Amino acid sequence: MTFGQETQKLPNNELREIIELALNLPELQQYFHIDTNPERLPLKLKEFGEINSTNLSGVEKFGTEILILKKEELKQKNITDYLNVGDWTYVGNTLRLQLEYQIEGITANFMFERIDSKWKIKSTELWEE
Repeated sequence: MTFGQETQKLPNNELREIIELALNLPELQQYFHIDTNPERLPLKLKEFGEINSTNLSGVEKFGTEILILKKEELKQKNITDYLNVGDWTYVGNTLRLQLEYQIEGITANFMFERIDSKWKIKSTELWEE
């Protein structure tokens, strides 16, 4: 229970759909710098609850499956070029997702809405620190 509301779980296919929509946001692409920093491939995402390698198996970015790593793995391998989930709030047909890409000093805030069983980005906000 979170704030008196039951935490909802998403089916894996919807979870993958949301993460793919977020990673493919046009405004976010300029920050990945895979052309000048090819070592940033595959794209890495820090595990966060349901966002894990089992549930997101098969999600690709730049033609390569993304890596979802545990906090311990990131620390052990000294990986700093990963996306961090700062917030994941899912209620009814809306979902708020916040992704931080600390190596670039950016945060992306997404509001998703499920319409006719498909997730759509309702709004985004992107800022640099």
